[in-house]
Amino acid sequence: MEFIFYDLNGSPTAYTEDGTHIYFFSGEPVAYFVDESVYSFTGVHLGRFENGWIRDNNGDCVFFTEYATSE
Repeated sequence: MEFIFYDLNGSPTAYTEDGTHIYFFSGEPVAYFVDESVYSFTGVHLGRFENGWIRDNNGDCVFFTEYATSE
C-alpha cells in the first residue's frame, strides 16, 4: 500500500511505495514497518503506525497520512 506521510505542519515529508519501507522524498531510507511497529534501519523501535498515524514511543504524533482518523 502506498502512503505519503505528512509532518505536523501538513508538509509532505516521506512516503512508502510498498507499505514496508519509508523514505524521505530525497530518497534517503528512514524506517520500515513490522506489523504496526516502526523501526529505523539500524533496528531501533521508533513507534507505532495505527489509524493513519505514526506515533513515537511516547504516543506523540510524528507523521500522519491522508487516511488518519481520530480513533
